[in-house]
Parts: sequence; C-alpha cells; structure tokens
Amino acid sequence: MRWLIRRVLKKGKGAVSYEEDVHYGDALTIGRAADQAIFLPDLRVALNHARVTLLANGQYKIESLILAGIRVDGQIVYTTTAAPGAVIEIGNTRLTLLSAPQDFDGGVEISTLDKTEQKAEKERLAKPTRLEQTRLSKRRPAWVLFLVILVFGLVLPMIGHFVPGFGELLRHTPLPSTQSWNPGPLDAAHGFFGGDCQRCHQHAFLTVRDAACLACHANTPAHADPAKYNLPQLGNAECRSCHQDHQGARGLNRTDQRLCADCHGDLKTRTRNASQFEDVRDFGTAHPEFKLLLPAWDANGRFAPQRVTFAPDLKENSGLKFNHAKHLKPDGVNAPQGHRVLDCGDCHVPDAGGAKMRPVNFATMCHDCHTLGFDPLAPGREVPHGKVSEVIYTLNEYYARVALEGGYQDAKSPVIVQERRRPGAPPLSQQQQQEALAWAREQARSVTESLFTGRACTTCHKVSPPRDAADTWHVAPVRVAGVWYADAKFTHAKHTTISCDDCHAARKSEVASDLLIPGIGNCRACHAGAYAKDRVATTCIACHEYHQSSTLRMGRAQLDPGCLATPLPMVLAQAKAESGCAPRTALTGVP
Repeated sequence: MRWLIRRVLKKGKGAVSYEEDVHYGDALTIGRAADQAIFLPDLRVALNHARVTLLANGQYKIESLILAGIRVDGQIVYTTTAAPGAVIEIGNTRLTLLSAPQDFDGGVEISTLDKTEQKAEKERLAKPTRLEQTRLSKRRPAWVLFLVILVFGLVLPMIGHFVPGFGELLRHTPLPSTQSWNPGPLDAAHGFFGGDCQRCHQHAFLTVRDAACLACHANTPAHADPAKYNLPQLGNAECRSCHQDHQGARGLNRTDQRLCADCHGDLKTRTRNASQFEDVRDFGTAHPEFKLLLPAWDANGRFAPQRVTFAPDLKENSGLKFNHAKHLKPDGVNAPQGHRVLDCGDCHVPDAGGAKMRPVNFATMCHDCHTLGFDPLAPGREVPHGKVSEVIYTLNEYYARVALEGGYQDAKSPVIVQERRRPGAPPLSQQQQQEALAWAREQARSVTESLFTGRACTTCHKVSPPRDAADTWHVAPVRVAGVWYADAKFTHAKHTTISCDDCHAARKSEVASDLLIPGIGNCRACHAGAYAKDRVATTCIACHEYHQSSTLRMGRAQLDPGCLATPLPMVLAQAKAESGCAPRTALTGVP
C-alpha cells in the first residue's frame, strides 16, 4: 500500500512550503520511535502513539496505542473511523487525512500548531473558573449547596437509620442512604456482610465495641496471654485500637511502628525490670542484636537448640564436616562425571513458599560426587547412606555371598573364594564354608573400618570407633537449626534481588562450624526503621508476629478447675467478677 506523507513547512512572513515523502505499508504508524512511519520528536508523544489504516471504502481507521487515547476532530477516542478531512492532534502536531491522491492509496498532511493557535484552542476548551463567569453570586450558591448537603448527606440517611422501612426504600433509589456515610471500602474478610452496617455498628454514633467483634472472632487466638505477657495494657486493649476497617486494600491490621514501639520502647520501665526483653524503638537505630538458635544436645542426647545472642565468633556445632570454599571454587571441582562448577543453588533450594530452604539431601545433592562404593571389583555396588547398622549389614551380606559363590578375583583372598564354581559342581564342605565365611567376616570388618575412617564417612562426618567388642561404630548426628531466627519472619522469596554472597560468606568458609547466618548489621545495610529515607523502611510487623496465646481464645478465659469458661470481651477482671472464679494467672494490677 502506497501512502503520501506531506509536511507543511512554515517560513517567515506567512510563506509556506511543502515536503512530500512516500511510505509503503499496510498501516501508517505514528510515534517518537525511530521505526515509525511518521516520526514526531516531541516528548509528549509516546514511542508507539497511534496507527492509521486505510479501509476498503476509502475511509480511515484511527487507533490509539496508549491508554490516554488520541484527539480526533476535537474528541478523545481510542478507535474510530473517519473520512478524509479528519484532523488528528498529537502534542503540537496536526495531522489531516487526505483523499487518496493520484497514484496513492492514502495520504496525510502534517503541520505544526503555532503558539497562537495553541493558546486559542486552550482558551476555547477552558472551563469557567470564577463565579462572575457563571452570572451567579457567592452567597446564594453557598447556601443552596449547604442545604443540599444537609438534607441529602445527613437528614435523609438519619431518617433511614431510625426508620428501617424508609432506610430500605432509600437503598433501592438513587437517593443517599446510610451507605453514604461509609468512609471507605471494607476489607475483603468483611465484604460478604458489607450491606449490614449494624453487624458491627450496633450503637448509633458510637465506635465499634468489642462485643461486636467477638461475635465472630470468639475462637481467634488471644492476642495477650497473661501467663506470658503479664501486662494489663495488652489484656484490656480494645479491638479498634489496632483493627480499623474501611481502609480498603490497606487491610485491618495496623502495621505502623508505634504499634510495638509504644510499649517496647520502655519495656523495662513498664514491667519494673521484670521483662527479659531489651527495649526496642526503631530497627535502624534502637534494636538489640539478633538472638538465634544454635544446634545443641541435652544430657540425654536429645536435640535441644540453644538461644544465644549473635556474635561474629560464634561456632555452629552441627556434627558435620564441610568445606564451603572448596566446593565453591570459581574454577570448579573435579567430579566423577567430569568437571563441575558449583553454586549455592545446587544444594540450597527454597521450599514451595520461598521462606525456608529444603534440607540438603545426600542422594540428590551429594551422591553425584561422593559415591559410597566399597569394592573395586564391584564398582556398581554401594553401601546405603544412613544408619551404621545398615552399612555393616550390607558389607557382611555382600562378602558372605561372594565367599560362598566364589569367583572373587583378589590375589589376597583364599583359593576357595577365588575359584569360580560352575552349576552342578558339588557343594562346599563344612570346612570350606567355614573358611570362606571367616574370610568374609574379616573382609567386611576391614572394609567397614576403611569406609568409616578413610575414604567415605569421615570425609563429612565425625566418626568414633567401637569402644569394645560389643560396641559398633558411632557417627555424630548431623543437626542444624533449620530456622535460626525462630522469633522472626523471613522469606528468601522477597530477597531474590540480592545474591547469596551478600548475606552468607560461604565462599570464604573452610569449616562447617563457621556460622554463615548474618546478624543485624547485615540487614541494616538495606533495612532501617519506619522513617528511613535512604533504606527500606521496615516496621516491627514486617518481621514479627503480634502476641498470641496457644491456649486462650479472644472470647473466653481459662479459669480454675470446676469453673465454667466465662465469655468476656478480653478483660479477665470482668470474668472474675461475673463468675466468682479467679483466672489462673491474673494480669498486673488486676486482683
């Protein structure tokens, strides 16, 4: 398709000249990109702004390629059909569609709006901005508007509130009802009863009371367990103090820093030094060093992680021997399957939610390089990775079978073991069997010792030999904390913009006891308090859950045995007065 593009060039003293160009294509593209048929060097023009297509009836189809639309004959449109003579305005450029010139399928004339034309067009489209332009006085419209707002914004909704029948009628008319008092959209959790205001607002012109919340949330875990948090400020707090609806997408939960800092900023003073927690006011400037869990075992050998304060010289006794630096060498490592360059993601894979890492699995992550073969004459055979008893059983079973079947080509083994026995050959005598099995036991013992002390287990594990003849080999259990910061929320899924090396110094670690978990200083490189300007503003709720009880519920208190649980709006003192039974743990200041 052949298009004529004619540019009108204005010269001094009103003279004009024309510059014509030819474009071939099905459509005429307009924009600021270099590949557009009509290139407009105006910052108000998008890279791909509009497209003009010629229809079979001689008309033009005009399409806007931006969300703001395009002005055609003074109207903003997105897609329209126009006849020759239609005018398209983009920025300070006017494009007039032409009837198909001779030897052309379509054409367009391009001219520039001068400042005089632009000013006149702006004044034509301008709306009145002063009352004098509307021929009205100031006082009369003000009183009229006041009365309209009073009647439609207050009187009608108020009548509809006190007269239910009239209120129901208003809801089915365009007139304002009590819905006009709605300060904003409800949270999604409350949307299903959004039309029933009295579900929450049970008393006119009063804020929502706790009883209305507990009608639905009686079984929600209590936010203040008096046995753990012995503070009346928590137990007597009203629901609306922290949960306010009609916030739309902002949700019901407060996330501001003051929610926590108001109490934790001077927690020692509030609890008269009874609290073991340090004061916290701001993550960037007033937050103690992290406390983390490190692997440990109690006197009975049970896994019991210890809670310690982070320090650069902390060591992690996981029972594992591992050299991160050797495995993460930039030039890679030599593996049985060939040369490999390893990275953190080869062993540390996030779980489905992205919060934690899946446990390192020997079979899928280590076995490719660290095979558990034990006999060069049987390269395909391996001992299982796991229990010591299974390893010993596998070796005893294998060498006993080899000794009785024969054909084991080892010059150091007895002749009875080396000889291959053909089908139909006479069975071994009792003496031959004893000789073969004696060799098998000794061979299994020797290979077991070699595996545990030399070429397999001891590579990654701490191994102890048997203490006596009745004892067996001991491999130190491997246990890592898994979740080092149990009191905090953290997700790797939200930190994919940084590399593993930014937080974990694994490439420099040569022993498994190095603690590769970062402290608060590492986090502060990117995060600071709620009022930070140069880093990510982070409030307490971003990393911590609010106080929750594992036993109490919002609508009930646990009382002494023999007393029924008494419904209450989360105030234990009222429970005592109503039931005559004392709570098991009273709040501070509550008798």
